[in-house]
Amino acid sequence: MFGKANLSVIERLINILMKTEMYTGQKTKSYKVVRMAFEIIDKRTKTNPVQVLIDALQNAAPKEETTRLRFGGIMVPKAVDISPQRRLDIALRNICSGAMTGSHKNKKRIEACLADELLKASKNDPSSFAVAKKNDLERVAKAAR
Repeated sequence: MFGKANLSVIERLINILMKTEMYTGQKTKSYKVVRMAFEIIDKRTKTNPVQVLIDALQNAAPKEETTRLRFGGIMVPKAVDISPQRRLDIALRNICSGAMTGSHKNKKRIEACLADELLKASKNDPSSFAVAKKNDLERVAKAAR
């Protein structure tokens, strides 16, 4: 269950990208997508793409979420803190799903969409899918306090 803690962040990004529709079980294709996205980031920003990924994960990871507690016969939402491993999982999942939805029925390739999503998330841009999902999740948790 916690074997993913021994993997690097880039390997986990590749593995989560494999969970999407087009790349199910195709690790070499997912690896090429991530490599090309890192090359695009390097050309655009002239910075280390791994640092851009780390900044994007820090900005896209939610700090709170809601859980459902049962009091008597009713379910009451309650805001709880998120463990660090789950924060990373949610951030990676949102980044990958944002890249996939950005490239679906679009001329833009998945590599360019993943690079755009990482760059927007690293700048904490609200137009990023992952940052928007984080803000939405934290807004719901704030209301449940």
